[in-house]
Amino acid sequence: MLCGPPGSGKGVVSRSAAARGMVVLSLGDVVRAEVAARGLDESPENVGSTALSMREEYGEDIVVVRLLDKIHETLADADILIDGMRQPEEMESLKQHIPNVTVLAVSATEDSRSGWLSSRGRGEDGDNSDFSQREDREWRWGLDVLMAQADAMIVNDGSLERLSTHSDEILKNLGF
Repeated sequence: MLCGPPGSGKGVVSRSAAARGMVVLSLGDVVRAEVAARGLDESPENVGSTALSMREEYGEDIVVVRLLDKIHETLADADILIDGMRQPEEMESLKQHIPNVTVLAVSATEDSRSGWLSSRGRGEDGDNSDFSQREDREWRWGLDVLMAQADAMIVNDGSLERLSTHSDEILKNLGF
């Protein structure tokens, strides 16, 4: 399971995991699919409000619950990296259904992450105001609690190549 704030480098870690033969499943993809199912554009406001309304309507762990069938299917053949966990409730739900969950966190400074997101080009990223709102929302969900429980932490304070190499080393050391 991979957690970290927006723009910290989770995508790079996910690519390293995939290169090691892991299947990457994204909780963000579940939310983006719901945005599309509701006929909304992928904007910071729509993604954020959809994520909130999903949790209000169906429970705090709904994003994980929607992935459980795929997780069970995939675990029969491969290790999985679940990218983008944001809440302790999501992790608790996952642990109720899947044994031996390893938590990997990735962090980077707020200034670095804001700059990286502005150049990433996802519809949900938006501008600096959107970044601040997203930051507030995701930290309020308990992201810091998840990160504190991590089995390993990757600090993204350099180049993409360095992050990729470090991610690969950490995944190898964790047994993946």
